[in-house]
Amino acid sequence: MLLFVCINLHNVKVKINYFISYLYFSFFNRQKLISHVIHINLSLTNTLINVNTIKGNPRLFYSAGMCNLQKSQKTRQPKAILTILRILLTKTKFFKSKPVAIHFNNLFFNQQSYILKKLKKKVFTKLIASYRCYSHNGCRLKKKKRIKVRTRTRKLSKK
Repeated sequence: MLLFVCINLHNVKVKINYFISYLYFSFFNRQKLISHVIHINLSLTNTLINVNTIKGNPRLFYSAGMCNLQKSQKTRQPKAILTILRILLTKTKFFKSKPVAIHFNNLFFNQQSYILKKLKKKVFTKLIASYRCYSHNGCRLKKKKRIKVRTRTRKLSKK
């Protein structure tokens, strides 16, 4: 009987030690699932791409102006983003091996899917988030600017 109790106490002690080591490993020594965050931000005048670590420290920054895009080329959404991403991916090698989160700001859904399809071949993505910050007017169309039609005034000449 005494031998049975000792064996059970030993088994309980082993299970408790295993559980404590599991908790210690899972809370203190675990690796982060995502290592970097790619922010793709589209404003009305420019296209910006930031690469940050998971803690928020900036690693890389590119804008459409840095890639020699001018005026309307900076806001043409899929083309500007793809040219910036092509330059970004040629300069960095850590995207293939480490998991990355991608955040889209002010980008339409069909353009997001097009860019993701191109990115999935080159980047190991773990998380995708999308934010729309442009205000909208419901279903109403945007108010059109009135164009004043000016006619030349006729000068009456005296005869």
